[in-house]
Order: sequence, then C-alpha cells, then structure tokens
Amino acid sequence: MTSVFVKQGVREPDLAIRLTSANKKKDDEVAYNFKTGLYEVVHENDPLLHLLTLPSRIIHKSEAPPTAITLPPVVQESSDSETEDCASIPHNEVEDLYSDVVSKEELARIDAQPNPFNFSERVSQTARLAKRNLSIQTEPPPSTAYSENVSLFDIYFAYKEDYTMVLRRELEMEKEKEKERERERGPPKPKQTLDPILVVEPQPHEEFGKVSLNLPGLHLAATHVERMINQNIYDDISQDFRYWEDGGDEFRPLEGSLLPLWKFHHDKSRFLIVADICWSPVYPDLFAAAYTAGDIGGPEGCGMLCLYTLKNPATPERVFHTPCGVLSLNFHPKHGSLVAAGWSDGTVVMYDVRSSTCPVIIPSSTTAGKHFLPVVQVRWMQTAPGEDPSFFSVALDGRLTQWTVHASSLHHTDILDFNIVDQLAANLPAHDRELLEGVATCMAFRPDDESVLLVGVNTGVVFQCSTTSATHSIFQYPAHTSPVRRVMWNAHYHKVFLSCSVDWTIKIWLQFSRSPLVVLDLGGAVAGATWSPYSSSVFVAVTDEGRVHVYDLFLRRCRAMCVQSLVQRRRIAATCVAFNPFHPIILVGGEK
Repeated sequence: MTSVFVKQGVREPDLAIRLTSANKKKDDEVAYNFKTGLYEVVHENDPLLHLLTLPSRIIHKSEAPPTAITLPPVVQESSDSETEDCASIPHNEVEDLYSDVVSKEELARIDAQPNPFNFSERVSQTARLAKRNLSIQTEPPPSTAYSENVSLFDIYFAYKEDYTMVLRRELEMEKEKEKERERERGPPKPKQTLDPILVVEPQPHEEFGKVSLNLPGLHLAATHVERMINQNIYDDISQDFRYWEDGGDEFRPLEGSLLPLWKFHHDKSRFLIVADICWSPVYPDLFAAAYTAGDIGGPEGCGMLCLYTLKNPATPERVFHTPCGVLSLNFHPKHGSLVAAGWSDGTVVMYDVRSSTCPVIIPSSTTAGKHFLPVVQVRWMQTAPGEDPSFFSVALDGRLTQWTVHASSLHHTDILDFNIVDQLAANLPAHDRELLEGVATCMAFRPDDESVLLVGVNTGVVFQCSTTSATHSIFQYPAHTSPVRRVMWNAHYHKVFLSCSVDWTIKIWLQFSRSPLVVLDLGGAVAGATWSPYSSSVFVAVTDEGRVHVYDLFLRRCRAMCVQSLVQRRRIAATCVAFNPFHPIILVGGEK
C-alpha cells in the first residue's frame, strides 16, 4: 500500500485497495457450518471470496460520468446504511464498473443474496409461531322436562310417611342393639342400692301425638348444631380469644388490661353462688362449676354441678342437681371424665360424666367415714397404672381424709384430725401441741412430691405435713391473722407457694422459711389466688369486691400489672378464680 502526501487544499487521490489470496485453494479444504453442525467442503464459487476480491464501489459525485442520471432516492424499509447507499447507484453503472471482473449472471446472483457483513441476532432469525386457540366441544347432558302439581297436603303426607319410616328403622336398630347388649351382659345382675338423695330424676320425653321424640342420636346432632350456631354468633369474641392484642399497651408501659369474653350461666343458677371452679387438665375447653345456695356454714339449699365448654357458652354440657350445695370440685389429672365433689352436708361424691343420661355417681355414706361438716376442698392424687383412683378431702370437722374409688363404693382413710390433738402430736413436746389448734379450710399438694401437704386453717396459720410418715412431721408458717382461704404451690419452682386470707394480704413463701418473701396488700378480703401455668412469676388474685389483680413479680413487686373490676355498674362479690392450663385466660366465679 502506497501513501501520497499532497499540499493543503489539494484533494487526495482515491486509493484502490485490492485483497487477494496468494495461496491456492486446496481440494480437501473444509469449513464448519454452525447451522448444520457439520464440516463442509469449501467451494470455489463462495460469494464471500468474490466479495473480498471486488474493488471499491464508492464513486464521488465529482467523478461521476456525465451520462449518469441521478435518480430519486428509493425508499426502502431497511436499517442497513450500506444497502441504502448502494440502492442510489443505477444498475447499469454497477454492471459497467464490474464487467471486466464478474459476469452479469454472477453479479445478479451476488446482489440477490443478503449482505454477509450485516450482523443480525439469532433471536430475530427464529420464526415466531402463531398462537392457535384449541376449542373442545362436547355434547350437552340429556335433560327431561317434568311437571307436577303439588299441594300442601301432598307435601305434609309425604314428610309424615318418610318420618314414620325413619322411626321404624331406628326402632328396629335399637331393638337389635339391645338384644346384642343382653347377649354380651349375660344373666341380669342385682341392681346396686344407692343413696336416695343421689337418684337422678328421669327427664320426661316429649311426644307428638303417639310418636315419641326420644330418637337415638338426636341429642348429639342437636348439640353439634347448637355449637355451630353459637360459634357463628360469638365469632368476633372467638377471634379475640385467640388473637387479641391491646394497642394501648405501647402507650402504657408496665400496665395491662383484661378483655371480657363470655358469661356462663344456667337458667336455675340465677340465685346461686359459684363456690368453686376447676379447668379440665385433659380437655382445653372444658371446665366445671360448683353452685351453692349460700355461704359456707349458712342456710342450706339445693345446689348444682355444671360442666361448661368454650365451644358453647350459651348452655352447660352436663347439669347435676344436688339436694344441698356443692362447695368444691376437682378433675382427675389423667381421666377427663372423673370429677370429685364435696357437698355442704359433708358428702363426698365421685362423678363419671361420660354419659349425659346415665352418669355414674358414687357417694360416701354415713357408715363409711362421711364428713359431718361441709367439705371445703377436694384434690385428686397421681396413681400408678392398675391402681384404684384416689383423692383427698378436707372439711370443717377438722378431718383430712383419703378416699379410694372402688367399683361401687368409696373407702376412706383419715390422714389428719385436728380435733384429736393427743393422737396427732403424741411424739411432739407438750409446748408444741397447741400448734394443731384450728379448723382446716384449704390444702395443696406439692407438684413434684405429693407426700408434702400444706394445710391452711381458720386461725391464719399454714401447716406443712407429710402424708406418708406415721409421725406426721409438722412445720408451722405464721402466715395470716384471719382464716386462710387458699394455698397453692408454684408450678415451675416447687419450693415456693402463696397463701391468701381474709386479712387483705397475699404472701409468697419459701419452703421451710418462717418469714415471707413478698407481702402484698390488695385492699380487701382476698377470695382466691392462683399461679400462672406458663410463668413462674405471674399470679392472679380476686377480692370479695369483684376486683381482679394480675401481678408479675419479675417486672414489678410493689404494684399490680393490672387491676380491673368485673362489673362496672353494680357490685357483685367474687368467690374463686381459676387459670386455664392451656390458654392465657382466667375464670372468675361469684354471685348470680
């Protein structure tokens, strides 16, 4: 290549660049084809080699021959600038320019091919598939036209006939089941004689004409429908029960509030008092309430034992009427259908509430260790598999008795008797025998060791004794100056317990320490207190005036986290409180 320097203002001459190949092409030369993925033999008439040997096609306007005719620009839809420049050159001029190098047929073939130097992406070379809609047509299902005139009498008789057939089938099935039961039972056994005061009154069966409405399975179906209706009615409360959070807690540090949920009542409990409440340790939504006509030691009257469920707040699941008031009750820790109750006349009763129509009721009798005064508290004991269930009772007659449940009777064993000081304190010095004076009002077993028992008396003293030792080693806590209403061990730290009394105070104790750890004054007689099942420092207490106090000793010991009244307008006395072992909710019982 030669370069020529010229003076300024003089146009540079055009340079002709010619690319040639000095090497002769071999016969076995191949090239890789990316479209087919194969190696192909290179032919001599490859358009790429001919284009490389062509001279420049650029012609200045000043050097254009005079015979050239300037044509108007041809509008083409192309983005290639080189194609637009070449389109402006007349076709005859191109043939004259390359006539000595390429023939007309070869030039036409080259012009017909696309520009090999124009780059285009592979995506633009892919053919687009047009979308097609595929529709499926099926034959419509066969239909028939039916018409009939039906009157009200036809509908009535049709329903009546169907109802009669259903009753007949149910009656036949019930007879077959009864025959199978008689075959399994064998010969009839003599009926057991129970205390006449515990005979359950048969409920009269409603009848419509001559057809009895006592259908098997009707009660269960009605119960399920009633639960569904009540859950729809109380849907907003059910949502708050699981997911409620008070937004005002962000603006009130270390302050809380209680959200009222449901009120459980019975039609015949309007003039009764809830003496005790107990949650079921097996079923999270089940609890029992004991009703009495008056205070402990007051005039006696009829009472009730009701079982409620959170699934149906409107009516109780089970109702047991008693000739006297029920003062205490307790669920079995493993068997959710066993309930022990204490009456105001001193009777101790064991209920098996699995059946609503034929419950098993086993009472204590006067000839088998019945208490002579009201039973203020009952508690089940943990028993090994295969052993008979057992529970304890404490009454105002001063006796602490253990009851063992047999097939149809209760066997008693007296553990303590506060009225017989000489027998209980035979191994104690003479100046220590006065420690056993008083009447027991409450008791509590240590969770990890049920042989350790706390007993609160009406003198304000709390005794700790052992139920397995023959000497009944006793430790005295000078707790209160008025009757002790409740003692309870901590569920997480088993060496700590609390006691509440009528003297307005709640005291937290450490085992074998005669001075309390914490003393709290609630400003009123404390009706009950209970520890939280999910925290070792939280407990709830309720006063006779109907105020609920929630304490968290980890955050603050001098003042309650929350103090809330049960009823704002009128005054209702509270008697007991219970903490749910599964959910952060409490139950408070009282008047009306």
